[in-house]
Amino acid sequence: MALPLSKIRDLSFKTSIYGIEERIVLDIGSCYLKCGFSGEARPRHFLPLFLTEEALDDYLGLKKPHEPHWGQECSEICNEKTHESCRGTNPYEYAELYELDMMRKNSRGQTEQERLQILEERLSEYLYDVYFKYLLTDPKQRKVIICESPLAPIALKQAIARVLFDKLQVPSISFTPSHLLALLTTGTATGLVIDCGHLETSVLPIYSSRPLTPFIRTTPRAGKFLSTHLKQLLRDKCPISLADNPTDLRIIPEGMLTAAFLETIKCRLLFASPLIINARDNIGEEEMNNNYRDVSASTEVLVEVWLEEEQARGILAIPGWIRERACECLFNGDEDAESLTDVILDAVAKAPSDLRRPLISSLLLIGGTAQLPNLQNRLLQEIKRSLQMNKRWKHLSGLAESVRFLDDLTPADEAAAAAAAQASSSSLSLGSNVGRSTSTQSMMDVDPTDSPSGADRERERRRKREQQGKKAYQSSGKVFSPNCRGWIGGSLVGSLKSSGPELLRENFNGTVPDWSTSISFVGSQVQGSSMTGSPTQQPMDAVASSSLVASALATSY
Repeated sequence: MALPLSKIRDLSFKTSIYGIEERIVLDIGSCYLKCGFSGEARPRHFLPLFLTEEALDDYLGLKKPHEPHWGQECSEICNEKTHESCRGTNPYEYAELYELDMMRKNSRGQTEQERLQILEERLSEYLYDVYFKYLLTDPKQRKVIICESPLAPIALKQAIARVLFDKLQVPSISFTPSHLLALLTTGTATGLVIDCGHLETSVLPIYSSRPLTPFIRTTPRAGKFLSTHLKQLLRDKCPISLADNPTDLRIIPEGMLTAAFLETIKCRLLFASPLIINARDNIGEEEMNNNYRDVSASTEVLVEVWLEEEQARGILAIPGWIRERACECLFNGDEDAESLTDVILDAVAKAPSDLRRPLISSLLLIGGTAQLPNLQNRLLQEIKRSLQMNKRWKHLSGLAESVRFLDDLTPADEAAAAAAAQASSSSLSLGSNVGRSTSTQSMMDVDPTDSPSGADRERERRRKREQQGKKAYQSSGKVFSPNCRGWIGGSLVGSLKSSGPELLRENFNGTVPDWSTSISFVGSQVQGSSMTGSPTQQPMDAVASSSLVASALATSY
């Protein structure tokens, strides 16, 4: 089923605030909220849920912090209730929106009911801002698509539904797995999606647009784990000195190592090393750090910060080996927290044997932590190395040559693309020369019996069209940002008027669908045309339509 060309062209234009056909697409994470309209190639707004620009300026010493405020002054600067219950000792730093263990008491001693109440209040504040401050639209007129993790706490989904239905009066909500939405942006229906976020890394196999949820694997080695490891390295290995007296070295103050400061260092300075150093048995952490220091070629970075006790500017020296090797905690696992490589191969091993090669040859890395430079290339090296050397994955060693990320150009792809470009340029030059030589030939010299018949000409034109339409390589490269792929997939299915099962406001009784609810695109319809035919043909038509829309979104991205 082909999508009308006019429909594809419309995707490159901005959504009108006066239309009500486009759906609201929300991707609510533990640290950031992405929002926008369906049919658009990128989220309109990224809203930090724990980090403000004011906090960042305070931590870097760029703005003097104001005194704690209350009453009318507090209502103008920050929400008083959020200030009391959701923030820590620093008045500018938000706590995370939610945690995976929401059913237990946290470090502040808050019970489950208190945490759910705080969560609902914060969601109300953020979603009110989304509709009335950023998107400027009436929530009662637009349906909502929620990009969710398959293992998100059910209490979080219920809180989101209560806020949207009871306070904002939205007509319906569709909870759709973010892994599936991200895969649809590649134009394929089968793959192994690796979501490396803040709280955890989850690996979900998807075959023919069906999430194989029983085979999902998770590990806590993600953004938060990396921040904890980075905090320890900064405390133990990075001295700080006064800007006026560089020789006066001291330990970095504990109050400076906040989540906001660690997030800044992690986003701006860290990257994954392209070199793999084998961790030998019975080797101490200090000796391993010395090995990292010896082979590192990265430069040291000096960060200017504000020292509160001395009321002066300080210089924090971050060695190059920490910038390069802080991410090693993601690849070195143990029994309590497996490495990224192990959870990926474990998910492949749990899948049926005939699906293993299609899955491992269609890897897709998404999530905020996936934006670390060189993380995908390093992960590819680790997977191939484990398949060839780790005895645990010896039965999968035959798949080592098939490992490939969907958005990576292989050497064969790059060679094919270069050859296609060279052939195109040579054909243009040859065509001009042939045109000049044949123009001098008289029409009287042409034998009518030598001219091809109409059928031959039609066959030749069809062959040329097939060659022009044939893709010279399998991947178009990295088009969409890893942290936006889930949202862009929601925008894609929203433009196709296709999503998961809708939860209507009049039918809401406090419960929401969970991961065990079947997600199917078979019964979905595209505006202006309905899917007819056999059950096996319908999902293929949906995938074909999604690939066309994904191409249009990539063009306008």
